[in-house]
Amino acid sequence: MPKRGCPFADAAPLQLKVRVGQREVSRGVCAERYSQEVFDPSGIVSIACSSCVRAVDGKAVCSQCERALCGQCVRTCWGCGSVSCTLCGLVDCSDMYEKVLCTSCAMFET
Repeated sequence: MPKRGCPFADAAPLQLKVRVGQREVSRGVCAERYSQEVFDPSGIVSIACSSCVRAVDGKAVCSQCERALCGQCVRTCWGCGSVSCTLCGLVDCSDMYEKVLCTSCAMFET
């Protein structure tokens, strides 16, 4: 029995892999909301969070790499209380509760 042909023939669009980068996201469906998060109403570019690329709402800076952080990405070290980003903070799940450790305190924990 021969293989059945495609019922859509030439009307079906090609299914190719598409690379979606920052340019495509800023022009896409949520372009207005995305631009409001990155740009101030005055049109001046605000500082973006190094972890999630949202606009920074405060003056929180990672104590290890000194990158700007928004309120949702701030992690406080369990050992010394310093602020760290998601890249520099190490989450220790060995206890009952998760502990965030900065790179300095993580060296002494192991």
